[in-house]
Amino acid sequence: MISNPGQQIQLEELAGRVRALEHWRARHADDIRDLQLQAEPPAEAPHLPQPDIDCEDLITWVHDHVTSIIARPLRGEVKWCPRWWSHPEAILRLEALRLAWEEHVIADGAAMSQWIRDHLDPCLYALTNPLGTFADCGHSERAGTPTDHRPVANLPTLGTAESTRSPERRRPAKPIAGQ
Repeated sequence: MISNPGQQIQLEELAGRVRALEHWRARHADDIRDLQLQAEPPAEAPHLPQPDIDCEDLITWVHDHVTSIIARPLRGEVKWCPRWWSHPEAILRLEALRLAWEEHVIADGAAMSQWIRDHLDPCLYALTNPLGTFADCGHSERAGTPTDHRPVANLPTLGTAESTRSPERRRPAKPIAGQ
């Protein structure tokens, strides 16, 4: 028991404030819960169409416009994989490079120079640098044969977009045809 009347008054005031704050928190927690129940679920991420890549055309284009023209020493940390088409990232980057080339090749003036600066050089760097797509692929010089082919593993992920959704937001399973 507190013998000082001043301390007793302060203690009662503090207890009253705590009760008021607990009441305020409870009321607002209910408001937040009500708003969450009324809120519309977030919109699904838009489905991005997958590019329709003709790998045979891409291989021909890369041979005609990249590998038969570009002269870079392949030693040390700079890597190129002679089986580049077995690396999904290389396919994606080289297809994007080809599409940019198609836009630039028909333009006048410095368009091709811009394509080299803005598209070709960054793409080759991303593919051939020490941490690039071909980092773990062995090779011998340009005219030599590949000594080892080790595609870099894709970036890890923990589950699919569907498995990370809360249970109430998961899509119902689609029936399999014939069942």
